[in-house]
Amino acid sequence: MIQHIDAPPPPIRHDRHSSSRAKTRQRILRSTAVLPSLFTICNGLAGFGAIHFSTRQALGEANLVDLRTASILIFLAMVFDMLDGRLARFTRRTSDFGAQLDSLCDMVSFGVAPAMLMVRTVIMAMRGQIERLSFMPHALVLERLVWGVAAVYLACTALRLARFNVENEPNESAHMHFSGLPSPGAASAVASLVILFERLTHFEAGWRSSVWLMCSVSLTLPVISLFAGLLMISRFRYSHVVNQYIRGRRPVGYIVKIVLIVLALFIEPFLTLALVTTGYALSGPIVALRRRIRRDPQTLNQSIPK
Repeated sequence: MIQHIDAPPPPIRHDRHSSSRAKTRQRILRSTAVLPSLFTICNGLAGFGAIHFSTRQALGEANLVDLRTASILIFLAMVFDMLDGRLARFTRRTSDFGAQLDSLCDMVSFGVAPAMLMVRTVIMAMRGQIERLSFMPHALVLERLVWGVAAVYLACTALRLARFNVENEPNESAHMHFSGLPSPGAASAVASLVILFERLTHFEAGWRSSVWLMCSVSLTLPVISLFAGLLMISRFRYSHVVNQYIRGRRPVGYIVKIVLIVLALFIEPFLTLALVTTGYALSGPIVALRRRIRRDPQTLNQSIPK
């Protein structure tokens, strides 16, 4: 009986050019994977710089220019935070290490830095005004309240980042909405109000003696910071601005809105920046309330027998 032995399959010939292109691509991806980590580190360094400028001088001698610089560094940290995630997903090098590093740097830039900036600005505004305002409590009581608000904000930031790490998905399609206010959005609301306050001082002669301006800062910043901290750990839905409003094809109405915002930034940049960031922070509960109002009449009509 003759046994037929199957001949071995012919060797697969690899195209040298395609192989070299694949190796070059893999080498580029391996080298580019360093960039997200570098941008994340720059995010943390910008936050560290914001803390430095916030605490550069004594409370009684706080410089508004230093506070404005700290606010600008927080916005710079937001730019780095946006770019590192983009680079990681673009190069397909997302990892647990990158996620943990990003959260640590975000805690510095969007947790510690805004809280310290708010405390220094409010206490500086209150100094010298307590004696002139009989309805306000003692300065020490107010300072303790401000520190308490900053502590709540910092704790909420830590909880928000920890929850995001657990629920985060590397898929780009999953990054269309956020559950709770993102920590950069909360930090931008605080920083933009400090920049607006610094801008208003140029129009106010003798700003240290301006009671209304100091009272506005002393009340607005802690309240916004407290609400921003609580909104970070809420379940309100917030839109991802870049993925939902800028990427891809959009109706003409979106372009008109963006053009109007850009024009407003050119005309009155500081006020527009404060309104946009604060409006985004408050957009979660506002949209949820509007949806509930729209849904209630439908439920009422369905419950009425015809």
